[in-house]
Amino acid sequence: MNPRTALSRRGMLQGLTGAALATTLFKPGTARALGRGKDLEDFATALRPVPTIRGSPSSEGYWNHVRNAFALPDNYIHMNTGTTGSQPLFSINNLIVYNMFKSSDPRDWEANLAAAFPDLYVQAPSRIAKLQAEIAAMYGANPDEIVLSYNTSHGLQIVFNGIHWNAGDRIVTTQMEHAAGVGPMAAVRDGYGVKLNIVDIPSHFDMSVNEFVDLFRVELQQPLPAGAKQYVLISEIPFKNGLRLPVKEITAVAKAAGAWVIVDTAHGWGMLPINCHDYGADFIAGAGHKWLCGGPGTGILYIRNQGPNLPQFNYGQEGWGTLFTVPNPRQDNRARWTPASALQGTGEYNRPAVFAMADSARFFNSIGVQRIYERGVSLATYLQSKVAARWGSGSLSVSPTADPRFKTFLTAFNPFKGLNDPSQFAAHSTALNQVRDALGAGSPKIYIRTITWRDKTSDPGTADNRVAFRISTHAMYNDKSEIDEIFREITQAIDATGLPQL
Repeated sequence: MNPRTALSRRGMLQGLTGAALATTLFKPGTARALGRGKDLEDFATALRPVPTIRGSPSSEGYWNHVRNAFALPDNYIHMNTGTTGSQPLFSINNLIVYNMFKSSDPRDWEANLAAAFPDLYVQAPSRIAKLQAEIAAMYGANPDEIVLSYNTSHGLQIVFNGIHWNAGDRIVTTQMEHAAGVGPMAAVRDGYGVKLNIVDIPSHFDMSVNEFVDLFRVELQQPLPAGAKQYVLISEIPFKNGLRLPVKEITAVAKAAGAWVIVDTAHGWGMLPINCHDYGADFIAGAGHKWLCGGPGTGILYIRNQGPNLPQFNYGQEGWGTLFTVPNPRQDNRARWTPASALQGTGEYNRPAVFAMADSARFFNSIGVQRIYERGVSLATYLQSKVAARWGSGSLSVSPTADPRFKTFLTAFNPFKGLNDPSQFAAHSTALNQVRDALGAGSPKIYIRTITWRDKTSDPGTADNRVAFRISTHAMYNDKSEIDEIFREITQAIDATGLPQL
């Protein structure tokens, strides 16, 4: 595209997406609040770079500047990032620009972006390949092992559909898995005769790393039928309690037993300093819209493509084989394909969305994944200390004295007496949900969630029998003053329920 065309296209975008677009997208009077006092007159008229955050990361002023990069207004306390994150303003801006270029010139939109914004939209060797390389470097992988996917569920569905399951195969998992993993496991159990061995995670977790890993060792050492395969599927952070599972240690035990490992890291990307190669797992599927704040319908899937004993994997997506080449040379032949190329280019996928997710990831990387993790854990620890001081450490799903390796940004707790009594489950669920809804209707608006789970696999019936609040404290836009505010509000709302407290 020549410079005159580029300028013309920018002018068109300004006409379509300036102040009028901000007014259209946001309710009257809120555009300025969403910009936290910043002028949005030029919003979505051009690609924007990663925000520059100046100052010392040891100061709260630095993190205030980080928060200012997000769309959250001052009267909103977002503490449910475990469900969905808040996308940075520059990433929202870029998503709109990507879509506008794509819709205005479906044939050459990427070339037009590269011509109009050469410093921000680098195509060589291709835009997707560049972003795969950036994500790989951020999370300790090779570029050919990274697929920019749509969410955790999408990634796990790819994994389960690519594995050749047989009767007698076994999956070792836990009773606290998300439906994203439970659904595929139930399908291969009922459809192929795969056996599920379930490790129970204690509702009040206070174990050592070695004690916990031994629970998996016992299940992995159970006899298998001749020729049967064995897998482990675990959530790196079970969404029900906020515990960080020792993935590297569990993987080592699994490998020693000849098993392959599937990790649901829905809460990992954007929160944890993950190194895929160091973990040793075979498949890692996670969300881009949660802690990475990449926007709806985004995710990252890692498929190990180096080292020994690669799992056979035949996804059968578009381009996998033809009707006239028999057998397909890719079938059961990992040397003939790579995940990044074979799985990334399946049909028309939402490139603007994954481009914007990668923009958010670049922002996180500029802050530092380790720095983000340390601050987020410190915020969660601060909240947990207040909970323990008011209702005792027994109210927390993860003991405050647990090994630091178990720490995350999530805090789950139940302040009511009888929290381990299934007969109190209904009353506690009603009360916790009332508190949650009251916080969401108040000022400031506070967004948290409640969660339920099954205490033990051997419990009678099939329903959940435990319940708790779950509060997410994100390093990028939460701080101690918000924790103080939410604690005051939640304490008053809990008192108003009238239920006996711990």
